Amino acid sequence: MATKKQALESRLGSWTDQANLTRTHQPDTASPATDPAATAPASRESYEVARSLIDRITDTAHAHGLTHHEVVGHLLTWALDQVDAGHHTLPVGHQP
Repeated sequence: MATKKQALESRLGSWTDQANLTRTHQPDTASPATDPAATAPASRESYEVARSLIDRITDTAHAHGLTHHEVVGHLLTWALDQVDAGHHTLPVGHQP
């Protein structure tokens, strides 16, 4: 069993590789720079968000045939691009 698991892990490499194997939606090749998976290696972080936001992400992913991480990656990239371009400002928060 351990050998089979090791062989599978060596073929998959990471969780992003697993997601690419199960992808049901082909990304728009006209704008590869906006694909978060194409710009940097993925890492796993945890953020506290409201349950209603998680439900919206799930609904959006299902409606567009994407994975949760693809939806989050695309939307966060777009939102941060808007902030960087000065089209949106964030409220000033407390420094940790």
